[in-house]
Amino acid sequence: MRISFCFLLILIQVQTFSQQWLGISPSNFAGTYGIYTNPANVADSRYKIYLNLAGANIDVINNYASWAAPYSILGLVTNTVSSQHRAPNGSILYKNTYTKEALENENTTAFFGTDIRGPSLMFTLEKAKMAIGLTSRGRIITNLNNTTTPVARTFVNGTMIPSIYGIPQNDNHFATNLNSYVEMGLSVGKVIREQDEHFLKVGFTVKRVNALMNMHYIGEDVDFTIDQVPNRPRRQNLTFENAVGTFGMTKSGAMQIAGFSPNWLFGNAPAGIGYGLDIGFVYEYRPDYNKYDIRLKDRWTMDGTKNKYLYKISMALLDFGQINYKSDPFVYQTDVAESNVFIPPGTFNKIDSPDKLYEQMNNAFGWTEINYRHHFKAPLPTVIATTFDYAFSEKIFLNATWIQSVRNTKSIGMNQPSLIAVIPRWESKWLEVSVPLSLQNGYRNLAIGLAGRAGPLFIGTDNLPGLLNIGNPRGLNAYFGLFVPIYRKLPDSPNACYSETKAGWGQGIRDIFKKRKQRRQWNRIR
Repeated sequence: MRISFCFLLILIQVQTFSQQWLGISPSNFAGTYGIYTNPANVADSRYKIYLNLAGANIDVINNYASWAAPYSILGLVTNTVSSQHRAPNGSILYKNTYTKEALENENTTAFFGTDIRGPSLMFTLEKAKMAIGLTSRGRIITNLNNTTTPVARTFVNGTMIPSIYGIPQNDNHFATNLNSYVEMGLSVGKVIREQDEHFLKVGFTVKRVNALMNMHYIGEDVDFTIDQVPNRPRRQNLTFENAVGTFGMTKSGAMQIAGFSPNWLFGNAPAGIGYGLDIGFVYEYRPDYNKYDIRLKDRWTMDGTKNKYLYKISMALLDFGQINYKSDPFVYQTDVAESNVFIPPGTFNKIDSPDKLYEQMNNAFGWTEINYRHHFKAPLPTVIATTFDYAFSEKIFLNATWIQSVRNTKSIGMNQPSLIAVIPRWESKWLEVSVPLSLQNGYRNLAIGLAGRAGPLFIGTDNLPGLLNIGNPRGLNAYFGLFVPIYRKLPDSPNACYSETKAGWGQGIRDIFKKRKQRRQWNRIR
């Protein structure tokens, strides 16, 4: 019997992934993708209008099991494994030897997530020195944290672990959380200082969050034993001598009612409703600011078509908020305090929906409707994001990004793992290449990636070895985006307005000696 404490089965079936986007988010041409790392990025961008059509990111990473199969993790997840590694019925062949386990781990962690970014728009209000963004996305975030090795082994191998048959596995704990939701955001950013070499902009995003699915099992004190069924070597019994924690979930109806109706988007129809806040600032140091002063008609301003900083520093608080689940037909949670629970083979079988999980959990532990309450709260994956970006030239940059989670990993709710990254990049208006090098998953996993942008399309990965099955990877990552850019530009008609370069202190003296420059320096923008 391959019981993975119920939740692993669900995690594998929904095939969840994440949202780092390290190869594109630091770019000066990131558009709405930069808003998610700091809402102040919406202001003073290189775009007049930016329309995101579609984007998606997948991410799988853990610190326990490394991949050693003859096919890639991506092939397994996307069901594209070749026929030579499939059984006659078409199912993918998997052996326990395909994973190498870190049995010495004291705390196993894993992160699975997907981030699908739908139609989004941002537009610049040049005279007001501000910008507005409207964003939409769907997310699935699954966390495994605070997990002891015996529990991690069952997640990887199921209950078929002959080396521990009949041996009590005591004092275990783990926290599993799966959350899926849709969010709609409004971002506002404004330049609040543009004086000489100092530049500062601030921004915020408020977002409405509608829940689609939630499953969580917080195991605080779990003792279990696995025994082989006599004369049936591929069957095992599982006994929980002690199980203390919290179990909660939403039923299938929570997803089935989702749609574009006003009551679901903005009313009380979802099984869970929440609100989130992002707030941040960006400071730029511009030692050569006078090179970018231009005159448009009767006013002086900065050339909005160019990057002007030597370096910039930003900080943001992201995803501050929570989802309040409160719906009798769909929301269930119970405190677990069970002992001597015997689970025979086949108790958890073919879990293909939340409703099936609900039914089989009740059968296993003897629960009924009276055991459940119909409300709980799940915090959003709050982080503090700090970045430093240095411009070696007009096109060559070096970025350092630090994302620090501030959520408790042992309780209910989503958690975005902390990371630190160094990201060199070459960027221009229509082309860009970056190579992110990062410590991910709470600074536990080293990864190198590669990303590129060409015109209205970008693709990339923050974990290239995992994507290409190089070495024994412990995860994979890939993302893409398709958008419509309308860049900011200066007027190009002399009948509309001209741009004038602001003269430096020595310009007047030079003009005396150079009669050609006595006239005002009109630079027609082509």
